[in-house]
Amino acid sequence: VIASMEHCNDFMFLGTEAIALGRVGDDFWCTDPSGDPNGTFWLQGCHMVHCAYNSLWMGNFIHPDWDMFQSTHPCAEFHAASRAISGGPIYVSDSVGKHNFQLLKSLVLPDGSILRCQHYALPTRDCLFENPLHDGKTMLKI
Repeated sequence: VIASMEHCNDFMFLGTEAIALGRVGDDFWCTDPSGDPNGTFWLQGCHMVHCAYNSLWMGNFIHPDWDMFQSTHPCAEFHAASRAISGGPIYVSDSVGKHNFQLLKSLVLPDGSILRCQHYALPTRDCLFENPLHDGKTMLKI
């Protein structure tokens, strides 16, 4: 079971005894709700930043889950790489029959197993108190 709406104090205090895996970011957005194509790319970066920084706090209570992604999305490689090092599960929400199998195969070993990080992904110390989304100089490093 993945807790996907657990960002509240009650859950952190009471819910983590029963559920071990929780989403640490917002939902994966396929497109910008306002229709802006550039906004779609911005939202993908926001997703990664939120997941990394939220893992810093929430990882003390629950194992971080970075949510699903679509393997045919324009930013799919970006999402696949982040999930591969996130330490959490890797799963996709592709439409039936619409998969990028080459990308999905790159996430697993030939026998179908995955390499797992020993710890969940966190931002590096030098970007902890920086804002990679707005300061124009900081790159998120995980």
